[in-house]
Amino acid sequence: MTCHTQIQPTAARVLLGVHDGDLRADIVVELSARPGLVLAAPADGLRHLVHRARGWRADVVVLDLTTEGLDVVEVSRLLADPAAEHRPRPLLLADDGQDDLVVAAIRAGARGAVARSCSAHEIGDAVCAVAAAGAYLDVPLTRRVLDQLTAPGRELAEVFPRLTRREREVVRYLAKGMTNAEIAGETALTLRTVKYHVSGILRKLGCRTRAQAAARVGAAADFPLLATKVEERAG
Repeated sequence: MTCHTQIQPTAARVLLGVHDGDLRADIVVELSARPGLVLAAPADGLRHLVHRARGWRADVVVLDLTTEGLDVVEVSRLLADPAAEHRPRPLLLADDGQDDLVVAAIRAGARGAVARSCSAHEIGDAVCAVAAAGAYLDVPLTRRVLDQLTAPGRELAEVFPRLTRREREVVRYLAKGMTNAEIAGETALTLRTVKYHVSGILRKLGCRTRAQAAARVGAAADFPLLATKVEERAG
């Protein structure tokens, strides 16, 4: 598959948000050999990835899900924001065991995903497909992602048995993007108690941020997430 027949006469701009130097080098070699692509990496790493992607008017942003500190769901949502003048298309590079995160990011606006273990050639095919305003899922991911997207919703108690009844109540509000104060108002709990439960939820789900917990709940339990950002502030 080549890119030049699909994206000419204007070259597609591809921003590489890939922290792994060896993987990034392999992708650069592969994409550089394909006509019709212009490559770049964020000048300051991934800290201002969305701003860089919009300012450079990238067509595709390749996001490595193993990058520490990268909230891929939030980045996908911001890149796909329908109110934005320019909307770069996110393409995910996923490791084994990240299906929940892939599903959540696709719901947030990502246009495709491919396993990090795939060949550079297949990753190049995925970039070309997304650059042509399409979508791409590699074969193993297609089956697993479709299974999740089409499966009936499951009870939180089944999906996250370590959460207590009260924590499951709180996490539903957290997944809607509500602040601690708003959750306290809905549940008649004190703010201190809500903070305690949120800390327990993050610890038990293995998440560092509220946004990650919301994404995991939404993907695994098929719980509807709002399009708004899940705030990290405690208020």
